[in-house]
Amino acid sequence: MLPGAPPGRVVIKIGTSSLMSEGVPDPVKLDALADAVVRLRAGGVRPVLLGSGAIAAGDALLKGADGPSAHGRQLAAAVGQGVLFDGFRRALSARELVAAQILLTPLDLTLPEHRDSARTVVEEGLAHGLVPIVNENDAVMVRNNDVLAALLAGALGASRLLLLTDVPGLFESDPRRDVDARLIPEVPTMTPEVERLAGLTAKGLGTGGMSAKLCAAWIASMAGVPTVIAGADSPDIVERAVAGESVGTLVHPRTPGKEPDLGRLWRSLGTPPAGQLVCRPEAVAVVRDGGPLTVDHCVAGEGGFAADAVVDVTVPGHGVIARGRTRAECDAVSGRHHPAGTPVIPHFDYVSFLEA
Repeated sequence: MLPGAPPGRVVIKIGTSSLMSEGVPDPVKLDALADAVVRLRAGGVRPVLLGSGAIAAGDALLKGADGPSAHGRQLAAAVGQGVLFDGFRRALSARELVAAQILLTPLDLTLPEHRDSARTVVEEGLAHGLVPIVNENDAVMVRNNDVLAALLAGALGASRLLLLTDVPGLFESDPRRDVDARLIPEVPTMTPEVERLAGLTAKGLGTGGMSAKLCAAWIASMAGVPTVIAGADSPDIVERAVAGESVGTLVHPRTPGKEPDLGRLWRSLGTPPAGQLVCRPEAVAVVRDGGPLTVDHCVAGEGGFAADAVVDVTVPGHGVIARGRTRAECDAVSGRHHPAGTPVIPHFDYVSFLEA
């Protein structure tokens, strides 16, 4: 939690399968969540909720008429957003609480002028006793609520980010395929090795939406916010997770108390890595000093990524030293089509893993 941040702020993201049943908000699930909100507020905690399910609700009403295309998903979100919010509104209203709908995009939390305005409206809502119901503005562009939740937690300086899903937490392998998969109860430091333990491949192919939750855990960790990934169906999971009980998987923050650069974190960690950029040893000093990585530092690219891809930066003997978003295509690493000094990853588009 950041110095000066209001106490008791927690961000709770609930996945589609944990809110929806057959294309409509499930009143039993929403009632359980609303009851948890009442108990949290009675204990001095002010929760901010992020609920997925607008696309599912809209698709059910449209009967899949526009198919799975990007524009079809946007239209489904436009139709379903009101349905989803109305489910929250009804459940909270029955408990004499007022819901406040706030639609955001990552840019609203990463651009300074937008971030200040978004943070103010959430804080003002909490100060007036409202329950903010945040969602990705998928009618504009479909992205990811897990990542949005992490960015919001960083912007608010939240004391905890809770990602509720349809699995009990982070496993060393896919529990749906491996009956002996072991739950990881605690992650002291988020690392690429943790991703590999959880079954995330070098190309970022996760299972059960876990890749998105790991991206969120990276962002929250770097923003100084502890993250809990847990099963939504576990009894009293919200209160237990917020109280600090050992439930699901707890990912500890890497940089507690440090003002986060949310734009840098989003660009660098908002999507799983598409490949690796192999660099010369001098790249270690460049990353440690916060300089740009150029074609002069690069030896090879693994994964066939293009410009604007998120990649891991590796140095033989040092492992993964950073993750960032490329500004030149993979061919740039050979230097054949770009002059010396051409930035492959500018200094503001990567985060260093050298300092835990």
